[in-house]
Amino acid sequence: MKVEDYFELKKQETDQSFAFLIEKCEHSQECPYGIKLCELDFNKTTIVFLPGTADEKNVLRLSNGLLKKIDDFVFNICHFEPKDVQVCSAVCHLGKYFNPNMARRLLYLYYKDYGSYSHLMQNFSQVEVCEYAIPSYADNLYEQLIFPRLFDEKNKLLPFNEALKRMQKLVVITYCHGAYTWMKMEEHLPLLFMKGVYSRRQKKRLLKSITVLAYSPNCPLGYSQTKFISFSSASDLSIQHGNGFVRYVHRNMFVKDFALSYLSGKLGRAFYCAQYSKNGVEGNPRVLRAVDPQVWYENLHHQSAKARKSYISEHDFLGFCPYPNMSKAAFKMQRIAMCVLEGVIGNSIAKKPQNLSVFCLTGGFAYNFWSFQLARIKGLTIILRYYWWARKPHRQSFADNVNFVSLD
Repeated sequence: MKVEDYFELKKQETDQSFAFLIEKCEHSQECPYGIKLCELDFNKTTIVFLPGTADEKNVLRLSNGLLKKIDDFVFNICHFEPKDVQVCSAVCHLGKYFNPNMARRLLYLYYKDYGSYSHLMQNFSQVEVCEYAIPSYADNLYEQLIFPRLFDEKNKLLPFNEALKRMQKLVVITYCHGAYTWMKMEEHLPLLFMKGVYSRRQKKRLLKSITVLAYSPNCPLGYSQTKFISFSSASDLSIQHGNGFVRYVHRNMFVKDFALSYLSGKLGRAFYCAQYSKNGVEGNPRVLRAVDPQVWYENLHHQSAKARKSYISEHDFLGFCPYPNMSKAAFKMQRIAMCVLEGVIGNSIAKKPQNLSVFCLTGGFAYNFWSFQLARIKGLTIILRYYWWARKPHRQSFADNVNFVSLD
């Protein structure tokens, strides 16, 4: 069945959200866009991409476009073999009862202000509460990607060594709302904490065996129990991380150039640069241009491929190829992200995968050593300044007064 036909059929079957996986294939009459429904092979390393939101007409096109970039990086740039690695992307339909802006707000409140979260949840119908608590589409992805790695055909938990072997072969790449999707998938994992099944150390090891590379993640950072590594622009005010970093550097309308920064541990394992664009940083003049809102909206989903490659905005997918207007710090961060992804895949297909630190994944002593060390020092300096600055409750940031909604 064609992917497009399957998508339409699923929309007719339910009003709730749903998701399925696609992978690249040869173009044919059955697969005119070079994609097909994905059948996972758990003997291979699975690289799954969790995309951001898009309007219903463009979900497949945008998922396919980003899948192409990742597929090209894995097989043509890093030269991994298809017999070892499988690349797929989730196609997510959010349904009638799921509002992504509200969902992300609820997730933020769940971790940062549970009282407000509980109060807000009382305003929804039962079906909406179910979708926001555990979205059906995230449940679909959990059933396809994680459940078979932990349970056998009789729904019994696998022995630890077998489960670990399967979990080590899962690599997740997210963009924007995709980070929310992963957090909701991860909420299924308390099943691991059933008494008498795995030891505490084994549970922690299973979770840390999954690496998540999050580009411009729109979720609170530092709460995932997996190896969750983030890459963001500090000038992207459409995201909320809850660690105070963006709030501090955005005390004024524009972020002062701080080069590349890294926050470790519970602050999110997050890499930040001042801007993806070099406009106004690194000694470049700041150029402001007027935008006609009507023209911008009309062209929102109709830009040519050439136009898309010519520039990068602060909330774009950082990708694997430099953009002409990219800042030096963004280029360094892109290079580090590529190094991390290549290292994670290489480790996952090894005979004896190791539990590598972020330092090792970024290149260790061989590559990006000084970039990583300077970024860590810069990040620590900024976050300490934030804690001192935030001691006075009257202090406000420009970021506190900016709200974004997605036009899906």
